[in-house]
Amino acid sequence: MTVPETTIRPAGPDDASAMARVFAAAIEGKARDSYGPRERAAWAGRGTPQRFRAMLADERNHLIVAVQETRLMGLAGLTGCELSLLYTSPDAGPGTGTKLLAAVEELARAQGIGGLGLTSSRNAVPFYLRRGYAVVRLAVRPLPGGVALPVCLMVKPLVSERPTAGTRHAPNT
Repeated sequence: MTVPETTIRPAGPDDASAMARVFAAAIEGKARDSYGPRERAAWAGRGTPQRFRAMLADERNHLIVAVQETRLMGLAGLTGCELSLLYTSPDAGPGTGTKLLAAVEELARAQGIGGLGLTSSRNAVPFYLRRGYAVVRLAVRPLPGGVALPVCLMVKPLVSERPTAGTRHAPNT
């Protein structure tokens, strides 16, 4: 079986509905062993097409997507010094998340950012640990309906080929 090639590109307003589908599918398909149905539903409910369109319209966000053949299979985002999103469809090709993460890290380096922070779901902590992120502390992310999602705050320094003046770093969380 041939694995489809993954193309990483900037997200656009026409991607919002597909981004919402991938967001929900990733939560339901990958977080089942880490969170209960109420937590997953509240979390997935935040990923509406309208929310993604608003994020795309906000110039502080740099959103990218992974496309395999003609299907959007993953999304990631950089907001300031934070990896603000990283979700892949359960049926995405192997390495899709790694490619998206590498693209966000490269975008951050290009902007002179010296390190990234992120809020990881329980199920994604091993993924980030394997890619050089370190745990800062455990936390809770409040969600609609009084749901509290246990998460992990993580950071990673980004090494550039050469230091640049004005390098920004991930906040101490």
